[in-house]
Amino acid sequence: MEDLKRKLNPSQYEAVRTMDGPVLVIAGAGSGKTRAIEYRVLHMIESGIRPESILLLTFTRKASHEMLTRATKHDSRCRRVDGGTFHSFAFKILKKYAKVLGLSNLFSILDESDAAEAIHRCAVKVGLVNKDKKSPKKDTLRSVISMSVNKGLSIVAILEKEYPHFMEFAKEIEALKGEYTAYKIHKNYMDYDDLLVYMKLLLEVDEVRKKLSDKYRYVMVDEYQDTNMLQGDISYLLAKEHKNIMIVGDDAQSIYGFRGSSHKNIMDFPGKFDNCRIITLEENYRSTQEILDVANSVLENMDNKYSKCLMATRKESVEKPKLSFFKNVYDEAAWIVAKIKELRDEGLDVHHQAVLFRSAYVSIPLQAELSKNGIQYQVFGGLKFYETAHVKDLLAHMKVVLNVKDEIAWHRMLTLIEGIGTKTADRITEDIMAKASLEDVIGKTLSGNDKFGKSSGNLWKLKAFLKSAVSCRALPGSLYDIALDYYLPLMKEKFDDWHIRINDLETLRQIAARYDELEQLLADFAIEPPDRGVWKVEPSAKHEEKPLTLSTIHSSKGLEWDSVFLISLVDGVLPSSFALDSEEDIEEESRLFYVAVTRAKNRLFLSMSHEGSRGGITQFNKISRFLDAPNVLGGLDQKVIFEPIEDPDIDLDDSDGIMPVYDKNSLLKRVTGRYS
Repeated sequence: MEDLKRKLNPSQYEAVRTMDGPVLVIAGAGSGKTRAIEYRVLHMIESGIRPESILLLTFTRKASHEMLTRATKHDSRCRRVDGGTFHSFAFKILKKYAKVLGLSNLFSILDESDAAEAIHRCAVKVGLVNKDKKSPKKDTLRSVISMSVNKGLSIVAILEKEYPHFMEFAKEIEALKGEYTAYKIHKNYMDYDDLLVYMKLLLEVDEVRKKLSDKYRYVMVDEYQDTNMLQGDISYLLAKEHKNIMIVGDDAQSIYGFRGSSHKNIMDFPGKFDNCRIITLEENYRSTQEILDVANSVLENMDNKYSKCLMATRKESVEKPKLSFFKNVYDEAAWIVAKIKELRDEGLDVHHQAVLFRSAYVSIPLQAELSKNGIQYQVFGGLKFYETAHVKDLLAHMKVVLNVKDEIAWHRMLTLIEGIGTKTADRITEDIMAKASLEDVIGKTLSGNDKFGKSSGNLWKLKAFLKSAVSCRALPGSLYDIALDYYLPLMKEKFDDWHIRINDLETLRQIAARYDELEQLLADFAIEPPDRGVWKVEPSAKHEEKPLTLSTIHSSKGLEWDSVFLISLVDGVLPSSFALDSEEDIEEESRLFYVAVTRAKNRLFLSMSHEGSRGGITQFNKISRFLDAPNVLGGLDQKVIFEPIEDPDIDLDDSDGIMPVYDKNSLLKRVTGRYS
């Protein structure tokens, strides 16, 4: 016991020593919860509890493996503890007891793509695949059904929140959900969600539950704030008989509601078990007190919570968190890059720094600035802007205006049009390549004749767009607006989640408006293409430096960096515009802000820009309500306004008066050794 006291703080020590009865451990950010679980497993075994009677449920295999490996270093018996994810544990139990539910224990697991295909087959059967109406695609249907199962909500409730434009299909999707369930039972399939559904059903069978309770006398659940309704019920049922359950989590880090997690689970836990002991871990081993003061202010402003106050175990202080205001996102990006370089020059490698944001699209100006300055980075979370199909689609419509011979862009554009497949697009593109100018293409290829069969009648909108585009090809911002007006209906047909993708196109609009020349805009997009979401830059040193991290806040949970930049702190971004109509969603967004703040160890930089744009109209941003809340601003350093330095104008065209040396044929001969 004396050895444990030396290795643990008083709250950790209490959690480790409390073995019997229900226990809720509220583990604040950076408070050493993994260490507490490690030593609790060790202490239980050294106290005479059989390792096989201990069950540790986690959300990743990595987490379970890490905790049990650390405990095993102290005592080899710890490796006999049963641990794993909810889904892997459910799979093992269902293999043993599936026949109790009338199912075969030789069932197959459908992965997401197989599940989507099975749902499509069922959708055809119930008449949901309708050529006359734009029905949801199979992946969307799988997502809607999965959310309904995990959240315990009706199909109508899911559609209202996530896909309101598909409300007319609510009855058909509800019927599809039943048909899909029957299909799986008949075919001896289970999908990922079924593992939890049937695990809960098994535990509701008294005989099975008592057998499992006899085997697993002590249950521990990590990251309980991330459990969904089914996982919460499974946890309760596993401990219903003996009531020896410890759950560990932080209500203030419950940020995965969009995946189905339920903040309600951790808040309601003490009410499910009489005499539940609540232990709070508040000593923080990660951040300076100045950073924690900001985090504590955020906690104070939350409504539905467990009270806690984070205290730094470290006594040194680097600097107070800073809040900076900028005119626009480009000034914000320039200042952040300059600060990253400054910290690097002071000896802090860029891989010890991170830039966090609510949504991936707000990082696009920063990505361009980092690339311009030769700083390697990697992006985590969200779709990578330059790789998204909708951004490539829209750029293709601008490319053909600049270069009528861009057959790849033509092919991409044409296959978006209803009735035009790959073969027809090839024939139309071949005809276009024979034309000398865009005007010729408009007047001859897209003239509305029957040359391309049934698809000819669908080309008139493309023709109308191109006629308008010709008149403003010198103005990238205006051309973009015309292209978006044409493309938006096509995007709505192509993507069920177009309402989310529109944010990327709004950002692209802002970028286009900053250019005077279409050629330069498209060149800048092409010269530094990302490689799987990472912009590769040739290192200047012999040893390549590890990259800077750009990450959504959701993807940053569980990680830490010396210095963190949290950008675009405006209402509509954080909190997200999708959350503004729901108090529950606003509360989750505030927890997201708390998670971001507590990723920083020594330095925290917060920033926002005054000017924004929506629909091509300049607007003034409002500071995030989480910053403007009581006590938060008071914990931040002097606000900074950055004045950008204008780049000097440079004339890049100095070829006047020099006679051409090659024509195209002789240039081809010079480069390849042959004529065309």
